[in-house]
Amino acid sequence: MLDFGKFLLVAYLVTVTLLYFAQRKMLYFPPVNSPTAQQDDIAFKVNGQTIQAWQINPETSHALLYFGGNAEDVSANIESFRQLFPHHTVYLINYRGYGASTGAPSEQALTQDALAIYDQLASDYQTISVMGRSLGSGVAVNLSAVRTIKKMILVTPFDSILNVAQDIYWMFPLSFLLKDKFESWRKVEDINADSLLIIAEQDEVIAPKYGHNLANYFAKKPQLKVIVGAGHNNIAEFSAYQQALAEFMQ
Repeated sequence: MLDFGKFLLVAYLVTVTLLYFAQRKMLYFPPVNSPTAQQDDIAFKVNGQTIQAWQINPETSHALLYFGGNAEDVSANIESFRQLFPHHTVYLINYRGYGASTGAPSEQALTQDALAIYDQLASDYQTISVMGRSLGSGVAVNLSAVRTIKKMILVTPFDSILNVAQDIYWMFPLSFLLKDKFESWRKVEDINADSLLIIAEQDEVIAPKYGHNLANYFAKKPQLKVIVGAGHNNIAEFSAYQQALAEFMQ
């Protein structure tokens, strides 16, 4: 029995070690380049890296920065966003290590790149708004907490990656192990932008409770929209989702 107990302890410690060193491969899933969206392809030189983006509806006075979900091909939004946001120049951002963007993703890298891109664009527009989906909600929250943002949209957001992961891997001390916690709940009280949180009722990846919990931490109360019947990956297919976006950004 003692030997078996030692075996379990060693196996647990080995698993914890592997989890620590492999965690970013488990968190970030970069998609490949989209071959169908090169016509709007641009690049930002940011912090020594090249960050790929797509610009749609150019030559407006208002910008909207979009930070997508994990494994999301953000260029797939080109045609729908062109129609949904006709009065905004939209920038679809590929994170470091995603698509043709160089570098490797991490919370610090993604949030600092977002700040740098905002700063490069700030003088070109009367207003800048931000939209973040899933993983991108954490990037959008950080940006909105420290820069002047007109409107903020969070789609399938979380209060923190730590809380989401802890519910799944409850047996591990993730508060000590996790490098990229994306603790949005700590930052939203500093956001002055008009905000819309869109939650998928049947979200199987980020449970709705995490978005509802995040809403409770805002100092300036956000609008909250639950898309009935929507899941994490198909929410964009619902007309109620598209209508909520268009109306909020009018």
